[in-house]
Amino acid sequence: MQPVIRQTIVRMDESLYQKVKSAAKTQHRSVNSFINNVLDEAVASAIPKLKPEEYKPSAELLEFGLLLDGATEEMDNLDPKAQYILSK
Repeated sequence: MQPVIRQTIVRMDESLYQKVKSAAKTQHRSVNSFINNVLDEAVASAIPKLKPEEYKPSAELLEFGLLLDGATEEMDNLDPKAQYILSK
């Protein structure tokens, strides 16, 4: 299944757009590809990466995980924290 691609409009001042356009050209990318890459990196660094042994799920989440037991293919596509919770 292909991922859903959502089109959105972003407003930025002309000077910022020119900087983005120049950076994209330097990397031989389209402006769209450049912005997607920058946003992906920014979001990834903003989300803390917990090691499973450092994450202690609540009793409610553990109970919820028991309800979903056996959903193996779906679990492969989950966030690592969710995989950990549902595997308990």
